[in-house]
Amino acid sequence: MLFDAHVHLGWFSDPASVARDAAARGLGMLAVTVTPDEYLGARKALAAEKNVAFAAGLHPWWVRDARDADALCVLLPETRFVGEIGLDAAPRHAATWDAQLAAFERICATCAETSDPAAPKVLSIHAVRCAGTVLDVLERTGAAESCRCVLHWFSGSSEELWRAARLGCRFSLGEHSIATRRGREYARVLPAELLLTETDLPEGEHSPTTADDVVASLLRTVAGIAAARAATRDDVADQIEANARALLS
Repeated sequence: MLFDAHVHLGWFSDPASVARDAAARGLGMLAVTVTPDEYLGARKALAAEKNVAFAAGLHPWWVRDARDADALCVLLPETRFVGEIGLDAAPRHAATWDAQLAAFERICATCAETSDPAAPKVLSIHAVRCAGTVLDVLERTGAAESCRCVLHWFSGSSEELWRAARLGCRFSLGEHSIATRRGREYARVLPAELLLTETDLPEGEHSPTTADDVVASLLRTVAGIAAARAATRDDVADQIEANARALLS
C-alpha cells in the first residue's frame, strides 16, 4: 500500500472518481481541506471511500479573523481527522499572524479536549517560518500529547526538527522537499517510524490531476527517501506502509 499523508482531494475535478482509482492502485489518502465549508461540501461524496481519511481543516492562508475557527471547532467533537491547520509567518501572510495564532491555538485546544485516547485525532499541520511557535502551541494546548501530529513539508531548523521528534510528531515528506538539501538530510536522519510520504497535490482547484499522478509522485518520494537513507525502495515503502497503518489505527 502507498499512502499520501497530505493531499487536497477536494481540489481534483472529480474527487470521488480519483478516490476510487486510488483504491484500485492500493493507495490510501489523508485528504485535507482548507476551510470547514470545503470539508462539509465534499464529506458526503467521499464518505463511502474506505481508502480516504477525510480531514476538516482551516488553512492559515484562509484565516482573516480569529473567529474563523468557530466553524471548524463546531465540527471537531465528531471529527477524528483534522487538517490542514497551522501557521504561516512568511512575509506575504504576516498581516494575519495574530488571527492565525489565535485560531490555531483554539483549534489545537479543542482537538486536545475532544481526542479519544482509543483513536487519537490525527492533525496535518502547516508550519512555515514558525515551527517553534507551532510546537509551543501543540505543547501548551496538550495536542502534542493527546493527538497524532503530522508536520507537513517540514522546513524548520535542525533544533526544531529534533524537538518535534521528541514530542512524537510525524513528518510527511514529498518530492519537492526531497529535492532540497535540507529535505534529504531530514529524510536521512529522522527515525524511520516517524516518516510518511505526501504529494500536496493538486496545485490548484478543479485540477485534471489523476490518481496515477499521485502514485507517480509518491514513488519518486520513496525513491528519494531510499537514496537519502541508503536503503532499498521496498524497505522504505514497507516502513511507510507500517507508519501509515499506525497513524490511522
